[in-house]
Amino acid sequence: MNCIAHRGFCGVNPENTVPAVEDAASRADAVEVDVRICGSGDLVVCHDETVDRTTDGSGPVSAHTAAELAALSVEGSGAGVPTFEEVVEAIPDGVTLHAELKERGTGEGVERLVAGTGCDTVVSSFDPEAVSEVEGLPTAIAVWEGEGAVERATELGCSFLHANLDACTSDLAERAHDAGLGVNGWTVRESGETDALREAGVDGVMTDFPEYCPSED
Repeated sequence: MNCIAHRGFCGVNPENTVPAVEDAASRADAVEVDVRICGSGDLVVCHDETVDRTTDGSGPVSAHTAAELAALSVEGSGAGVPTFEEVVEAIPDGVTLHAELKERGTGEGVERLVAGTGCDTVVSSFDPEAVSEVEGLPTAIAVWEGEGAVERATELGCSFLHANLDACTSDLAERAHDAGLGVNGWTVRESGETDALREAGVDGVMTDFPEYCPSED
């Protein structure tokens, strides 16, 4: 099973920052980040609609320019909210970048920034419309429940299904694999959850903590 560092191993790093991505890339198969559009029109990496929870700033991401976001401190680390381009540049060869689209209108920009970089990228979203914007990269639909998930992913032309832990049953994994889909489970925060995903037969584990990465098969 692959290990995917959720928000750059946000359990031990300031989430969605360049230092987090660099650390995670040194010990995981893949790194997952969240993509939004800021006030200057740039793609930036931030999970929430606002910067209140994770930084010393306040207000919507959309109300800040990329420069203003870079000047903030994420979780007291001194690292700012990065642009998506900075994150792409921090991904080394051999590590996959998982870019979760948090809003529509971001897919084309993600494809444009990744093009020509050689960065192996999978684009995901909970929003089918956002997934549909992406044409030239592998995609995944993120789901909370397993019912209808394989059919939805297939209709969207996805390569992967990103499923909540509770939805990651052996039945879901089998049906997804039969449909040609890879399955990644989220979000692991306890060691037993990794074991359960392994037993279910999923392909990847999204986790906040490096110690819960699956051991090599």
